[in-house]
Amino acid sequence: MKLAAAALTALLALAVQDPEELSFTVLAGFTYTEGQPLPQEVLAYDEKVVTISGFMQREFPGGGPVNQFLLVNESCGCEGSPMMNEVVFCALPEDVTTEVLTCIVEVTGKLYVGEQKEEGIVIMLYTMDADSIKTSSVHTPDSAKTR
Repeated sequence: MKLAAAALTALLALAVQDPEELSFTVLAGFTYTEGQPLPQEVLAYDEKVVTISGFMQREFPGGGPVNQFLLVNESCGCEGSPMMNEVVFCALPEDVTTEVLTCIVEVTGKLYVGEQKEEGIVIMLYTMDADSIKTSSVHTPDSAKTR
């Protein structure tokens, strides 16, 4: 009985730990080749609660609140298509939506690392069950103009 209580206490302590800071410097810091093993430095974040900064982007064109969005590497400059390892697909809890913000945001949640395929084609490397979104204290010149 004492062992079970100790195990439960340890699990609860893990659940309330602060998220690990993560950046696209790690996630995008390698040349991605489909089918090749991902770097251990990246794999170490699989199923960890992390906070990462980037730009929000709609998954599909349109307007209004979203339940899912792409978090894109802020250093890509939002020009052209980002590389596969410069994007985190984020999903909010069911029935939770948010507006797509035009500034750099910090997203916190559980990250999943690994190739995800649809019809045999890799569609993403990183997904996140996002718990919170907040505007970052880091601003680009363009986002500063909109304030």
